[in-house]
Amino acid sequence: MRHARSLRPSVLLALLAGGCWLGPWPGGEISDVGFLYVGPIGDHGWTKAHDDGRLYLEENLEGLSTHYEPSVLVADALEVMEGFVAEGDDVLITTSYDFISSTQNAAANHPEANFLNCSGFYSAPNMGSYFGRMYQAWYLAGMVAGHMAEETGSDRIGVVGPVVIPETVRHLNALTLGARQQNPDAQVHVEWIHAWLDTDNEPLVAEALIAAGATVIVNKTDTTIALETVQTHHDDGESIYSIGYDNQDSCSLVGDSCLTAPYWNWGPLYLRLVQAMADGSWDPYEQVWDQMLTDPEQSTVHLAELNEVLPSTLRIDIENELARLADEDNLQLPFQGRIKDNAGSTRVAEGDEMNDEELLRMCWYVEGIIDADGEPAEVPTGCGGDY
Repeated sequence: MRHARSLRPSVLLALLAGGCWLGPWPGGEISDVGFLYVGPIGDHGWTKAHDDGRLYLEENLEGLSTHYEPSVLVADALEVMEGFVAEGDDVLITTSYDFISSTQNAAANHPEANFLNCSGFYSAPNMGSYFGRMYQAWYLAGMVAGHMAEETGSDRIGVVGPVVIPETVRHLNALTLGARQQNPDAQVHVEWIHAWLDTDNEPLVAEALIAAGATVIVNKTDTTIALETVQTHHDDGESIYSIGYDNQDSCSLVGDSCLTAPYWNWGPLYLRLVQAMADGSWDPYEQVWDQMLTDPEQSTVHLAELNEVLPSTLRIDIENELARLADEDNLQLPFQGRIKDNAGSTRVAEGDEMNDEELLRMCWYVEGIIDADGEPAEVPTGCGGDY
């Protein structure tokens, strides 16, 4: 249900002054929140995770109404937001970096509303950003992958890579660091499909990775198709395993070949930010990049329940690493200490760590990432960051 409302007095004063205030938003009643999604909520990937967060927000904030528009094209995003504001939305949440330009424009056009963009790291008087340090969960998933690759005798992990951007390269590097922490001989072979969702190519790439010797297949796309491909091999008696992504219950849709899944838990983050907007404590200039927490109920990123095939020794190792990742002094973990790229050059010196700006521009591979022939792989062109 929509709620008609007039401008808050503080908003009206800001409009008269040109809308140029800094610091916390002045606060006020929030009754309607609109979400823009890049995909369908049935993808069981990125968009479903955001929609679960939307439902959590609605269930935990009394009097709030939410709605969404799925599969929004970048070219149509501004028009969709204009429609949302016209219908009375107080807050608009765009769930992809692809929407950042449209969100900036809409925020400039409508100082009476608040805007949040996922992973854009851009601020304006009524626009903020939000994200989670998913690379930390991928590091833990890498420990699982490295252990199982060693157990199956191949030491090779295959990754179905989506779009090549610093975020996905950062996750791949964290996975590899975790794998080699458990198994120094682990090698990670990635094949990129250059799409977040490609139902035709995902099973083909998974099969190619298996044919090249990988016994653990890591899926980074927005579907569970690669996991289903692995399950078929597993059902035929092959020691092939998988690791999912995006959703806590990814493995439950597949079977006993799935070991775990790094997943997003957007609900508590949405609730925190919208409540801050309502009570006047929201500061759009504060960049929100949530660290992993030990409590899975409150953490924006976490690792799903481990497959019972994994030993207690590995579980203890992961619990210990989780405690380190959640330490407020370890935001950059696992990108601390001496780290080499896969060409042999030292990228992070002993006792040093990468800063956030470097993490957001990461377009190089750590040691251990290979191509199909076992040679050091190269990041495809178009990553968009530093090399």
